[in-house]
Amino acid sequence: MPTENDFNALDNLTCSTEVHLQILTPTQAIRLRSKLIGVDSGRSIILAHGNDKAWAAATPFIRERQSVIMRVVNSDEQDANILAFRSSIQKVITVVGRWLIIDYPKALQTVALRQHSRIPINVTASLICRTSNAVVSQGDLRDISIKGGAFVGEQIEGFELDSQYKLQVRLDEQNETIETLVTLKNQQEAEGQAEQIQYGLILEADHEEAEVMVQKVILHHLLQNPKN
Repeated sequence: MPTENDFNALDNLTCSTEVHLQILTPTQAIRLRSKLIGVDSGRSIILAHGNDKAWAAATPFIRERQSVIMRVVNSDEQDANILAFRSSIQKVITVVGRWLIIDYPKALQTVALRQHSRIPINVTASLICRTSNAVVSQGDLRDISIKGGAFVGEQIEGFELDSQYKLQVRLDEQNETIETLVTLKNQQEAEGQAEQIQYGLILEADHEEAEVMVQKVILHHLLQNPKN
């Protein structure tokens, strides 16, 4: 359940914070990027109306009472938080400026990016050999933190503990691919999955780089799972 602090974090988001907006339609989920203009606590959230190709293509669905999901990273605190909620478009303003007015949420989902807290996810990923750039295992990231995570995939031929690989995650909705160096610390059979191995890994990036990477991966997970 969201706490008063969670809603306070929403109310105090900085102007121009990047917002990930997902428009829900019967046949597809349209993903857009926007900027926060302001929050009227308990009433509404004001977002900038974009003008790129993605926004132009979404024009038929940008209308009053349209269901949306909004997600934003609040990184002003020591431990960054991802805030997410389901709402609807209250009003589209195009006279003075180009804004979207979103109904203030009644419920709020939060994910805290604490250094040692592992967050359950399910994101397609690959492990890649550092020297040959060949994919050695296709699978999924099953949990992640700023320190490391768990990867479940095909068994790596000739695997040795403390081997280093590149972890690759493709963010389809952003046409972006993340790659970071990881060290595999253990392996075990994946529970309930025949011929699949779970590898425990640590991220070899510095804290700031790891935090940005983890934020992107969790946002990607949430965008792929709008009911969560």
